[in-house]
Parts: sequence; structure tokens; C-alpha cells
Amino acid sequence: MQSFFHYTYDFYIKKTKEMIKYFNKPMEEVTVDELRDYLYKYLLEERKLSDKTVNHYNSVIRFVYEVTLDKVINKKKLTMRKLKKVVYRVLTKEELKRLFDCVDNYKFKTIFMLAYEPGLRIGEIVNLKLEDIDSKKMRIFERAGKGNKERYIISPKTSL
Repeated sequence: MQSFFHYTYDFYIKKTKEMIKYFNKPMEEVTVDELRDYLYKYLLEERKLSDKTVNHYNSVIRFVYEVTLDKVINKKKLTMRKLKKVVYRVLTKEELKRLFDCVDNYKFKTIFMLAYEPGLRIGEIVNLKLEDIDSKKMRIFERAGKGNKERYIISPKTSL
């Protein structure tokens, strides 16, 4: 599996080459207004890329100018796009019962239940130890959650 660093490095190199080809001149000569048009007119309007993808390109631009070229860039003219918050549909009790009932393997059923009910991530489930489960207080101790933070998670009786 490719590491995050290599993925980011390859992504930045690829996107920088795209920009150089698009502008057809050295990046040092490209103005902030041209960069703005590239992000918002070309990528967003013409190519119809998502706000998240345009933000990735914006990050590449900031890196190229500030780190590689050691050039100050006006970030107020190249603002990051606000991402839309997605509201997820919550399954009904009947839908959940059907989902969990169709899994015959007890281990996998437990994994699905831990991922859904208390909302544990797969990495958190994999690292879970028996001593982390406190069934009397209906909670799970999470040692290495997101951001390597420790926390207690309230868990429904069915998951425990």
C-alpha cells in the first residue's frame, strides 16, 4: 500500500504539472488573478469539479508559491471553498434489524454493530481489547481514536 506521504507527493507533482501546462508559462509569472480564474472559472465552472477538489488544487497552489517559490500569496483572493455538510439518512430499527440479521458470522455481526451503534471506526474496532469494555457502565474505552485521543464511548446494550 502506498503511504500517505507518497500519495500526497504524487498528487502535488501531478497537479503542479497540470497547472504549468494550463498556464503555459513559469509559475512565477502567473498572477493571483489568473490563479483565481483557474480555480473558480476553469476548475469549478468549466470542469465542474467539486468544492473539495478545488480546495485540493488551492492547497497545491499555496504550497508551490509559499514553500517551493518562497513567494507570499494573497490568500484572501484565493479562499478555500466552504464544503457542504452532508446529512446522512438514519436507518430505522427494522432496517437495522434486517441488516444485522443477514450477517451469520457472529464476529462480523459484532464488528458491524460496533461500527454503527457507538460509531467506532474500523481501526478502533481492530484495536479494541476485552478490558476496554465496561458492560456495567455501558461504555467502551477507546485508546487510540482519531487524533490519538483517549475517550469513553457510550454503547447500547446490543453492541456490548
